[in-house]
Amino acid sequence: MDSDLPIADEIDESPDRIREDLLDRLYWNVFGLQSDIAVRDGNTLIPFANHAIGSEGIADPPVSKITVNIQVCQEKYFMDETDEEEYRYQPPTPLVIEKQDGTPILLNEFINQVHPFLNANKDEIFKCEDEIYTQPTELEDGSKFDGVDPAEFEGFDQDEDQSTEPSLFIRSGNIPAGSKFFFDKAIFNELDMDEFEVYIDLFVEGNMGMSFDQFWEQRAGA
Repeated sequence: MDSDLPIADEIDESPDRIREDLLDRLYWNVFGLQSDIAVRDGNTLIPFANHAIGSEGIADPPVSKITVNIQVCQEKYFMDETDEEEYRYQPPTPLVIEKQDGTPILLNEFINQVHPFLNANKDEIFKCEDEIYTQPTELEDGSKFDGVDPAEFEGFDQDEDQSTEPSLFIRSGNIPAGSKFFFDKAIFNELDMDEFEVYIDLFVEGNMGMSFDQFWEQRAGA
């Protein structure tokens, strides 16, 4: 693995070429059936396979080649401190999507390759997400905080070191059985005029106390 690759917080997201307006509409359970992927049209979900959105380019200006990484695995790689490089965690080999004729990569082509890529690396994704899975603590009255912005909690200062866990959340290291993983966003990184990367970020159902319904509502308001 090239140690010169940018870490997550060094990704250059400008210019913002990735079509977030399209990606934010995707109802995509990444470990579910590809045929179940849908698109939000108002309050309706339309099967992705039948939707015109698939023929849209994923970037503007368009790109014909991208290297796709899994964000959570890349984060583990850069945070893994070992004395010898050979023992450092190695993320899955990135997926390269390239149109040999130079035409734009379309959304349906993106999903057709990224969906099996994520599924082929399901175990690695689960392992990395499980290490950072965080859930609310139970209060004395038996209630739990559910889907609340941790920045709202007393004593949590956004200007302080963001590595500090909010006091009312715990790192569980144990994703509940049956939790679903959904596509959250694709972070675009332009290395130079000819090299483009996309980092796939996922939402794990229940992480930070957020249900899927809350996650989906949040995306609808994006």
